[in-house]
Amino acid sequence: MKSAIKSALFKLFPRAATQVFSARARAYSQKLARDLGCTALSHKLVDRFGDRVLHGPFAGLVLSPETRREHLAPFLLGAYEGELHPTWHSILEMRFDQLIDVGAKFGYYAVGLAKRFPEGHVVAFDTDPWARKAMREMSAANDVKIEIRGFCSPEWLRAHLQPGAFIFSDCEGYETTLFEPRDIPNFSSATMLIEVHEQFSPGAAKMIREKFEGSHDITVIPTQWSSCDEFPELASFDPAEREMAVNEYRTAEQCWMFLRPKI
Repeated sequence: MKSAIKSALFKLFPRAATQVFSARARAYSQKLARDLGCTALSHKLVDRFGDRVLHGPFAGLVLSPETRREHLAPFLLGAYEGELHPTWHSILEMRFDQLIDVGAKFGYYAVGLAKRFPEGHVVAFDTDPWARKAMREMSAANDVKIEIRGFCSPEWLRAHLQPGAFIFSDCEGYETTLFEPRDIPNFSSATMLIEVHEQFSPGAAKMIREKFEGSHDITVIPTQWSSCDEFPELASFDPAEREMAVNEYRTAEQCWMFLRPKI
């Protein structure tokens, strides 16, 4: 029932619904991080290893002070969403003039992409005011420029999406609304990495596959847990801290869809 209501609100009041749900999800995740001890562990790791990402496709990225409100350890270690690392390595070998991040949070990917594509134009969307504040801090700390915006609509994409762009989407169920329209011509040439939230938007994966299977090669990437054994920096930490450090808290199984245009 709750997922049906949420899906309906996205369709009827997309701007207001995305702002409310993104801010609520962020506040909940930050409270959970504090309650579970993740925030304290993150501070401990930063004190020991510094504020730069240690491993992974975005190694070297500076994590600015505001990010420490989050469960920062997986980001700092480079373990965050490790199931995507092979895909990111492929993406980072491509060329894009425009890169769009929908649901950018504090800017881990948006700022990381700006560093890896210095000639590209990165547009980062998040309806949560805290996230936009954190992105401004992150972009300054990493000496990059990104365009920071609040709400991404199909209308914005219709007007501004360039041919051959890259779109990264993690928008908590809004992906059905965002990618469903069939009158956005430059979708056909866009490379896209979309997190699918079936618990919030039932049928999202089916819709995306049916819409894009003619124009894109589609790979489904299931979420996975990271292994603390991959990170020797954690050897001196106790077992509970080691497990906590490499995995984010997830309340449901989700998956990613990687879409590469066939032409």
